[in-house]
Parts: sequence; structure tokens; C-alpha cells
Amino acid sequence: MKMFKVFTVTLLLFCAVLPVEARIEKRESIFYLPGRYNFATQRVYPELNAMLNVIDIGHGVLAEILITTKDEARAIELIEKDLFNRVARMFLGKEPRPRFSPSEETVAPEAVKLAWRVNKAFDWTHYLHRQVYDILSDNRVADKDQSIREALGYYLTEGERTFPLKIKSMQLMEGQSFSGYWKERYPRFNGAIWAYHWLQLAANEALLEPDPEARRRKIDTAVGEFKKMFSDPSRLPKHMPMAHEISPTFAKRFPEIAATFDNLHSFHDIYMDILTSPAVRNKRDAVYRQLDLMQAPRKDLETMPLHSLPPIPIEQQQTLLQMDPEEAMAMMMMTTEEQLDFLEMPPEKRKEKVDQLKKEADHSGHSGS
Repeated sequence: MKMFKVFTVTLLLFCAVLPVEARIEKRESIFYLPGRYNFATQRVYPELNAMLNVIDIGHGVLAEILITTKDEARAIELIEKDLFNRVARMFLGKEPRPRFSPSEETVAPEAVKLAWRVNKAFDWTHYLHRQVYDILSDNRVADKDQSIREALGYYLTEGERTFPLKIKSMQLMEGQSFSGYWKERYPRFNGAIWAYHWLQLAANEALLEPDPEARRRKIDTAVGEFKKMFSDPSRLPKHMPMAHEISPTFAKRFPEIAATFDNLHSFHDIYMDILTSPAVRNKRDAVYRQLDLMQAPRKDLETMPLHSLPPIPIEQQQTLLQMDPEEAMAMMMMTTEEQLDFLEMPPEKRKEKVDQLKKEADHSGHSGS
């Protein structure tokens, strides 16, 4: 017994003097809510499912390179050239694709050590993403809305892993000292990540189509448009797509889930900025501080009205996707009718409109986000 006490005291003292980075975090895993619909997307829409698997690999390998490559110039070359070309070849079917979504530990063993809480939140919300796809893909599910609400209820049982059900302020993503570093230094792969998010939102919208044949055509169109972005990178999104733009029907029917996905996507950008910015020295403390801010359910909520656009056919979304972040944020201040007019404007007219809105926001004392 005495030896046990000595060991325990020694262990506690040892842990107390360890740096935060070295302390042990509990790494239990939790699986999907059981349902016969699980993995239906793989069965019904294998091409879409393959894209989602590659996206998971792309996210994991990206983080691993950023954490293990100490030389920025080398990291930029590895990501903007080698990794981009690798995922593009997989998306386009020129390289074998993974049959399953890999565990992040297998493709990014060092990255998951940095901030395990973040990986848990990412994984858990990606599970919700997949379950929503599976429920909407499976015609055997009689009441899809109820099944999705049950999946959301299950998601909310793990508070430390969830993102809020209301949209957080874009200031968290765009307005901090480290904001923008990632997209400035890694513009091509940043566009790839925004393309990932576009496909995920476009799939949410397409899968709501009640007619199975029409639904399949919409999914095929979404996957086709996604592939075009990797054949011609000039088609990659110029701003982070959000649910009220790309999946307005889904956002209206499941507003809490749409907000959760928007917050997840926004936090991906925050995480990339922290990993890449040399001004952020303690990555782990910084990313945990940001996660606390993001997960606070009632703080830093977006105050813009977020009027949804009417559903825009998937193959006609390039004008929207080519808007820069400033234009996208300006659209958040507009009514639906104004947004539609804005989309029809030539670029110079859109710039005039953005300048006008910025002046009005300055005059009213509003920050614009």
C-alpha cells in the first residue's frame, strides 16, 4: 500500500510539472447512432461517398504536413502542389480512392496529438454529417425528418464535441490577429477546402429532392461540378460557402444542423490559420482558446440576418462561388431580393455596392459582421 501511495504521489507531481502539451487526454471513441440506414450513402451514391472519403483524407494529411513540416516554404510546396495534385487525381479517378473513411489517427498520427479535443469535435460533427446523408439517401426510412432529429439529439449528448446550433460571428474566422494567413499563403488548397464544404452543402440540398431519379441527377450534377473544380482550379470557390447560400431548403428545414455545419466549416478555417501563422507560437493553447469561444452557445453569435437565397441550380452556382469573402459578407446584409440583384450585377457594380454597404455600416457603427 505504501509503495502504491508513493507511486501515486510521484505520478501526480510528475503530471503537475509537465507542460500542457504533454499531459494525457482521454481518447475514447464513440460510434454512430445505431440505425439500419447507416452507410446507405456508400450503397446508394458510391461516387459521392468516394468523394467524401477523399475529403477526409485530404483534411487529415493537410494537418499532418502542417504540424510535421517545420519549413514554411517546404510546407507550401507539399500542400499547394503535391497534396493538391494527389487529392485531385483521386477525385478525378486517376488514382485509387479509399473505400472507407479512414480514422484520422492513421493518416495524421502527429496532428491528432496536438489538440485531441479539436479532433474529437471534428470527428463527432463529421459523424452527424454522414448520418444525415445516410438517412436522406435511404428510401427505407419512413420519417426522415424524425430520424434526423434523433441523430441531432444523439449528437447533442456529447457537449464537449459539439458545435453550437446557432451561427457564430464571422469575426471569429475573419477578424482575429491570425485570420487570413492560411488563405494568403495556401490559396489553392484553401480553395480546395471550400470546395469540400460546397460539395457537402450541395449534397444536403440535393438529397432533400423527394423523387429518387431527380435526386440521383442532382447528386451526379453536384459530383460533376465538384470534379470540374479540380480539373480547372479557377473554378474553386473564392469564399467559404454557407448553408443559406448553397443549401437554403436544408437550412430552412433543419436550421440548427445547418448552423452546426457552418460553424464546423468556419472552425476549419480558424484551425488552419492557427496552424500556419508564425505569430501563434503555442498552437495548442490558441486552438483550445478558439474552440472554447466557438463552443460557447450564446456568445459571439452572428447578428446579420442571413436571408436565404432561393435554391440555385447546382450547375449555375459558379457566379456565386466566384465572389470574394468581402462580397459574400456583404450579401449577408441584404434581403433575398437584393441578393438576387447582386448576383446579376457585373463585378464593378458589385464593388460599388460593397463600398456603399461598408460606408453605411461605418456610419451606423456596425462592424459589418
